[in-house]
Amino acid sequence: MKRPWLTASLLAVIAGMSAIGINHAATVALDRGISRFRAALPAGATLTYASARPAILARGALLTDVVLQNGNLTFRAHTMRLGHPIPTPDGGLILSHLDMEDPTFQTPNSIIRAHSAHMTHLVTPPPTAGKSGLEAVNFGHITLDRGTVDHLSVQNLSQVLQPNGTHFNSLTSDSIQIEGYGPDQTATVTIQNVMGIVSRTTLQADRTSHMISLQMSLRDFKIKQPEFSAWVAAQQTGNTALSYAIPPVESLKLSNAQIISSDRSFRLDTLTGKGTRKNGRDNSTFEGQGFHFHSTQAKTPVHIDGLHSTLTYTQERVAETGAIHAQALLAVPDLAQLHFTMDLTGPSDQQLKLSSSQPLQDAVRLVQTTLTIHGDRLIQLLSSLNAGRPLNGTEQDQAKTVMAQGLEMALSPYPSLAALPNYVANPNNRTLSIVFAPKPPMALTALSTLASTPVGALSLLSPEALTVTAQ
Repeated sequence: MKRPWLTASLLAVIAGMSAIGINHAATVALDRGISRFRAALPAGATLTYASARPAILARGALLTDVVLQNGNLTFRAHTMRLGHPIPTPDGGLILSHLDMEDPTFQTPNSIIRAHSAHMTHLVTPPPTAGKSGLEAVNFGHITLDRGTVDHLSVQNLSQVLQPNGTHFNSLTSDSIQIEGYGPDQTATVTIQNVMGIVSRTTLQADRTSHMISLQMSLRDFKIKQPEFSAWVAAQQTGNTALSYAIPPVESLKLSNAQIISSDRSFRLDTLTGKGTRKNGRDNSTFEGQGFHFHSTQAKTPVHIDGLHSTLTYTQERVAETGAIHAQALLAVPDLAQLHFTMDLTGPSDQQLKLSSSQPLQDAVRLVQTTLTIHGDRLIQLLSSLNAGRPLNGTEQDQAKTVMAQGLEMALSPYPSLAALPNYVANPNNRTLSIVFAPKPPMALTALSTLASTPVGALSLLSPEALTVTAQ
């Protein structure tokens, strides 16, 4: 049986060179190692390079103009420097360093480029039996002291757009750095100047399609996450429920996050966070500042300069029961104050160890969520948006009445929701409270499915589950 195909990182190439050492036959050993690797390639796969010579001091090798191809998958690198490769007894590999200049990986649907990539003390596990390509690499069991990628770009070559679907176009970053990655380690990930572009195609009422392009960017991002490799493994295997029991973020900091479309933009100035695991409880706190929103629509422009706006989010999870309580407070001066709470139930740590693979949304159920809104100016703003043009004081009162009457008519089959149109018509410095508590608690997957259709969404408005009050 031929060896699995480790396309992206050329780990099989490196393993084939494990005989290289400080000896007089280094060049011969290098040639033999490459020959063994070529012999183990799948039928039709090829490895070419311009030159290959031993790096005696590093007890490794230097290859130039490397091209590794298998069908429609191609990896290229202008130079590849391998440091002191040592095979492990179980079939893995240890490298003191791996340096690549101008690496490129191309598939039929995407192309990934970087100016350079550098890795220090890389330990790879043996390939997963019966799998090939990236699927053969167990990312959860890789160990890496330090890795950096400079000027990364990812381009989606596929032009297939699904109706009402989101399409990823491209991603770029000046620098990505990871330190301390591996099992039972706390990894630190630092990213600078990252930007992604996505598009979404929506189907209009007249059955014509309309495409919206979004540009998302982030100036600085840094996160320190315990057991980050376990989270990666959960995503790779599809058993995302396991990520439910991973310790909380130790620290997080980001700045200047933006989302921009053709006619509107959103910016968050800063967000910081920290978390602890103590006495069987995971606690996390996140604090954000500066929420800015601008809409340049010709009829109703909206500008919210929330320089002093704040967001506070806290969450606690009990390991023994799997219960989660979360709450958030968003305060935008002179506009509104929103308070949100949510109670969830999910698998305990013990249940996660015994249960089979399942998506996180299937394993977690919503017990209750509450939203309170306080802010007369927010209602005035909604009235202008509903009218489609800026309004003066008298017109705003009339628009509020019209909007409230429309809500009252739409919600007439649900008397328990009568407080909502009443609040819209006369906020009068009152607080609107919306409580949704499905009985029995509902899996997030089922909730999402119901909310995605008009009939399903209406079923969530039953008085047994949803109540609205204003006081």
